[in-house]
Amino acid sequence: MSKQEIRRIYRTALKEDFPQTLRLELGGKMFEYSKVRWTIGGENRGLRYGTNPHQKAALYRAEHSKGGIGNVEWVKWGKDGPSATNIEDGSHGSQIVGYFDEPAVAVMKHLNPSGVSVGHKGEALSSVYARARDADPRAAFGSVVVLNRRVDKSTAEELSKTFVEVVYAPDYDESAITIFQAKKDIRLGKVPRPEHDSNPPDIVVLDDGSLILEDAYSTGIQSLEQLKQLPVATNRSPSEAEYRALLHSWWVACEVRSNAVVFWKNDGSLAIGTGQQDRIGAIESCIEKAHKFNHDLKSSVMASDGFLPKMDNVEAVETEGVAAIVQPGGSVEDQELIRACDRHGIAMVLTGERAFRHF
Repeated sequence: MSKQEIRRIYRTALKEDFPQTLRLELGGKMFEYSKVRWTIGGENRGLRYGTNPHQKAALYRAEHSKGGIGNVEWVKWGKDGPSATNIEDGSHGSQIVGYFDEPAVAVMKHLNPSGVSVGHKGEALSSVYARARDADPRAAFGSVVVLNRRVDKSTAEELSKTFVEVVYAPDYDESAITIFQAKKDIRLGKVPRPEHDSNPPDIVVLDDGSLILEDAYSTGIQSLEQLKQLPVATNRSPSEAEYRALLHSWWVACEVRSNAVVFWKNDGSLAIGTGQQDRIGAIESCIEKAHKFNHDLKSSVMASDGFLPKMDNVEAVETEGVAAIVQPGGSVEDQELIRACDRHGIAMVLTGERAFRHF
């Protein structure tokens, strides 16, 4: 098979014959879903393929859904349309930026963020994006970028400086679309703000077709005021700036594949550790990544989606000068870890809530 034929596999849509509608009945309540198709150049189009090019796939939207990724409108269609992973990245990225009232950007790779950034007053959206991208510029190559603000010309110019697969945003200036037209393969999706009034349960399909149903995940910490009401385990309480950083890092950690760790400073992630089998592995991965891109972890904060089980977790972050930690608590070694934080002046907030995400 030639290089051209191999490349063509990734750009060719698979025909699928999945049903037009799906119905799921749970305890007498009916959930109805309709297959999502888009009219592109006069043709009826769907997903390019599933997770891999040999997997057929279709996107289904809940019948009464008015917002979110299932209602995406394609402003620019390229590369024969979106794959399942492109859609899933958009969904998880939308969940992240949806936490923030401020301008926010999530740079997504394989359903996890490689960088997240939040704008401060008066900051240009292009700068917010650049900070998220540069948190891990290597991973940002070939990313899906999700923004919670309308994309303007300068942001489009910044997005065009590297290879981006898909951009999702509430809307685009005409001048931004003009910039993107020079990029043949980039796709632009306009996504209405999602509605969270009634979340259907999460469904996990097992290898034999069995199902696990569980409540849709949502953190109970939705504001700075709620975070400040949680117990501070250490002698030192976080400063106001640290509390804000802890909240933002916690929100990001809530949407990262477990084991998850997020280091955060100056309105952006410095490093994000995802999907590790051990907590210290996630921390070490973060530290190594931060060093690779010359990010100084001194005075940063760290969020962990599960409790810190061993002393090596605190020793690793203390060496880097981390100022504060937010984590669920619940380890048999909690008291020893808290004493270690006190010795090094690290503030620690306990959420009492685990935030595992296994997607």
